[in-house]
Amino acid sequence: MTSKIVNTKTILSGLFLASSLFAAATSAQEHHHEEHGSHTHGQATLTFVLEGNEAELAFATPTANLVGFEHQAKDDTQRQLVQKMIADFTAATWFSFDAQAHCTVTGTDISSDLTAERTTKPQHADLNANYTLVCQNPARLQSLTLDLATIAAGVEKVTVQWILNGEQGAADWVQGNEGVQFK
Repeated sequence: MTSKIVNTKTILSGLFLASSLFAAATSAQEHHHEEHGSHTHGQATLTFVLEGNEAELAFATPTANLVGFEHQAKDDTQRQLVQKMIADFTAATWFSFDAQAHCTVTGTDISSDLTAERTTKPQHADLNANYTLVCQNPARLQSLTLDLATIAAGVEKVTVQWILNGEQGAADWVQGNEGVQFK
């Protein structure tokens, strides 16, 4: 059995293109904080790039949508919320693809400004969750299902962009919807 090697440059270019398109499309809707920079509460972005049978999924959202704050944890309760947030996203159970595609997560990289040591005045904090996947039958990949209710109740809308073996698309997921159809 041979496996097509993912061209990392192609995936990174796709992720950059998708995030650039998202930034341009949402700049008019952004919420500005004088000391915090700009980001949008209640919203998240998700980018999915598939080349051959290997894929990358990237999810980003302000931590206020997940734990209710954007500052370094001030007490044990807040520290536990941050640890739970990281554990929930590391588990990678909040998203799934068509069962027939047989996609499995092969790597995770979860980071947050809340877990970084800070030497400056606090800024807004984000969560970035990146996943590497392998899909044994990528031709059967038709949809992405999101289950954010228990781990990201503050996320009301996710702007989803995808590139599937050269075909690209975009759609919005909102709370109450199960998933996004790749068209």
